[in-house]
Amino acid sequence: MGAVKALEREEEIGLDDPFLTRMSVNKDRSSMLLGYDDNTCEWCSLDDTGRMGSRKILSEHGTESEQHTQHIQFIGRNRVLVITQGKTGKWLHIYENEEQAILVQSRLVKFPFPVMQAAWQEERLLLLFSIRNRSGSVRIGLYDPEKDEARWVTPDLDQPQFVFWSASTREVGVNVGGFGRVYSYSQDILPSSEIPYTEYAYPVMDKQGDLVSVSIPVEHGFQPGWIRQGEGLVHVCSMDSEPFSELIRMQLDAHQQLVLCEGITCGRWQYVQYTLDREKRFELRDYPGILTQAVLSRDRQGLIGKYESIVRPPAPGIYRFSEQTSTSTPFPIGRDERTGNHPDEEPDVIYGRVRYGQDMIPYMDMHPEGAEQVVIYLHGGPHNCLFDSFSPVIRGLYQAGVRVIGLNYPGSSGFGTDYRMLIQNDWGGVDADVIQFMREQMLSSYSNVSLYGVSYGAYLSLLVAGKGPALWSNVVACAPFTDLERLYAGGGAKLRSFLQTEIGELLHDPSALRDRSPTAYVSGLSEVNIQFIHGQADPLCPVEQTERLYLDIMENKRLSGAIGRIELHIVQDMAHEAYSERIWAQKAVDFLTYSRVST
Repeated sequence: MGAVKALEREEEIGLDDPFLTRMSVNKDRSSMLLGYDDNTCEWCSLDDTGRMGSRKILSEHGTESEQHTQHIQFIGRNRVLVITQGKTGKWLHIYENEEQAILVQSRLVKFPFPVMQAAWQEERLLLLFSIRNRSGSVRIGLYDPEKDEARWVTPDLDQPQFVFWSASTREVGVNVGGFGRVYSYSQDILPSSEIPYTEYAYPVMDKQGDLVSVSIPVEHGFQPGWIRQGEGLVHVCSMDSEPFSELIRMQLDAHQQLVLCEGITCGRWQYVQYTLDREKRFELRDYPGILTQAVLSRDRQGLIGKYESIVRPPAPGIYRFSEQTSTSTPFPIGRDERTGNHPDEEPDVIYGRVRYGQDMIPYMDMHPEGAEQVVIYLHGGPHNCLFDSFSPVIRGLYQAGVRVIGLNYPGSSGFGTDYRMLIQNDWGGVDADVIQFMREQMLSSYSNVSLYGVSYGAYLSLLVAGKGPALWSNVVACAPFTDLERLYAGGGAKLRSFLQTEIGELLHDPSALRDRSPTAYVSGLSEVNIQFIHGQADPLCPVEQTERLYLDIMENKRLSGAIGRIELHIVQDMAHEAYSERIWAQKAVDFLTYSRVST
């Protein structure tokens, strides 16, 4: 009835192939750096149009198996930094000369903090880092590996959002409490001195010369704008364009007087380029999959970025703008010969909305012809958003003839601030109610409906299934948390601060916390087929909570005689990682599509 298995990361299908996890493009758009999960990197040349030329594999830094890559970045036109983490500390590896890709330096530093960015300045390497104090405040600093010295470039800040670092002008941009700040540091500022900064009325997004790009809150989202340093006038890029639901990044090109905006509009990833005189140059939105981390090619007639879709894992890609139309044509570059991947046909995706009370609930519907089974797919977060990005689970279910409803439940980003705030102080409330509503109303004709969730989505899956077990055939819960009270009590400063912001009122009501925790519904969960999957090294959602709930369900099954499948898979050495779904995808698909044979 029950099964406990320890999975190695390489056990699942597809992990024999290198998987693109990191990408960097140098400042003049002449080279691209690609990092893979096997610790190798590729240094690739780019022509004026953004197409890939020569490719050199960087692998000397990955010779020791206990090291894993943490960071890759250009620190000059023809210089690359790779940071790996080992048992003894961080290793900094510098490569030079794109044509030969020579490893010129490897240095061990016992520096405990994650690196945000790096720069090569005055013939030495500098690393930008941040630390979180026990009080929850954050401070950003610079570390010089050669001197083994650190200095602060901001004071303690309350929940800052880091935006940019300009090493050449010695400026750091952050947003605090909805306002932008640009801190200016110099060599003559003493450790005890107050670091000067300029404050802006809106969140800052980028700074080039005396131009500062800002995100302007409006009624239904955010409009991009810009300010000239020293002037009070705010220029809105366009008053006519639909606002971004989430404005993620802006890139200023002071020489060309352009600003490239990257964000989400109604759940769809989007790029819009404006001239600083408010003329919209292009809009990139309606294409299968998503393009992220994009920059303009050297000829400024296309975008170079990381492309992925539901069936296609991340790969470098280019989009060239048509001179005749406002649309764009995708040209994925260099479908990686190393992986040999040949993606399947893209599923047809319907972007729908269903009314729930006063709100419209957005969802993605992938509906194979003749599907008799449905899986509701719940993303993590809670404030993430489900895009048509790479999902080996959705791909596997679709290929098996299963209808998949990708639900952007209340609290999801990408649909406006009001929608995102619907679960404020209400985790496991309206979001859980919407899931049950969709099962009972939209999917009432199906006898076989299951839940699949990751992280917060896994928490919701277990909570909803425990409350109404008769509605669900199977549940797959990947990296869940199961006890809100214990999650807060055992969390670190960052997690506790996050929970105080998100569910502050509930934290003062132990009864409400229990009612919204899956651990309160062991009896109901004993009646549903459940598969638990969790990383052994998960620092965010404790694996102990999953193990405890599994044991409680097993004991309840023993006492009550409840039947049904239950599995627990612990993935060795896995943390709470992006794209980790590929590790367990086949296990989850097999469980969800398993057919019980009646006797």
